[in-house]
Amino acid sequence: MTTNPPKQNKTQSKSVQKLNKDVSFKWLIILLAIVAACLNGLYFINFNGGWGNQADFGAFGDFLGGVLNPILGFVTVGLLIWSLKMQLEELSLSRNELALTRQELAETKEEASLSRRAMEAQVNHIENEAKLSEITRLLERSQTKYETLMSMQFPLTQFHTSPSSIRMIKDSYRSLLNHTILDMDEHTALALMTASTKNSEISAHFNLVRREVILFTDLALKYYSINNSTEFARAYLFDALDILTVVSRIAPNDITQNRIEEIADILANISDIIARVTQPEVS
Repeated sequence: MTTNPPKQNKTQSKSVQKLNKDVSFKWLIILLAIVAACLNGLYFINFNGGWGNQADFGAFGDFLGGVLNPILGFVTVGLLIWSLKMQLEELSLSRNELALTRQELAETKEEASLSRRAMEAQVNHIENEAKLSEITRLLERSQTKYETLMSMQFPLTQFHTSPSSIRMIKDSYRSLLNHTILDMDEHTALALMTASTKNSEISAHFNLVRREVILFTDLALKYYSINNSTEFARAYLFDALDILTVVSRIAPNDITQNRIEEIADILANISDIIARVTQPEVS
């Protein structure tokens, strides 16, 4: 919104008022000049173009006094009324200008408030974009580190499934957790987990993997809390859920289990919202 039109209207109003005053004053002077000319004309017509004597001038002076005094008195009263009218108009214009000024101040205040809110929103948007950019970088870094840890060779090559039975394995951590352990029966998988917990190297490695997985999960949750679009956040949340599930197959604990439940609930809510939005209306 703009305040230029009210200012232009005030300027035009002042110009019109000044012009009206000048015109009225000019007409008043012209009227008085006409009256004086008429009176002088009557005098000269009465004496047929002569000047007359002193007595005639005295009588003429009395005549002018008798005629002009009421006229001048009437003109004085008229000028007083006209002056009062002008003052009332000036007062009315001043009040209108004051009202317009107050309106302009209110509009300016509203514009300033809108500008401030827009600037704050822009600043918040820039800050969120910067946070999301940094979180994305950390997510990629964490995922790369996780992939590196998972690609390493699993140090345990054999383990006892029973006192007289040994199971041979030769896998990377990724292959073991994504394929080999899924093909084992419950008894064999439990024996592998028991043997793994007794191996200090495997335990230390899984601690590193678990720490990286929890970091990735927390970053994904933070990304979801900041980003307005659930599409991008959902991709990171699915990745976090997948790697949490993988790690929990052989090294579960309360922290990873709580993260799995939290992310599963969020993804269920997102899927429910998307389903309601995309559901066709029944006519």
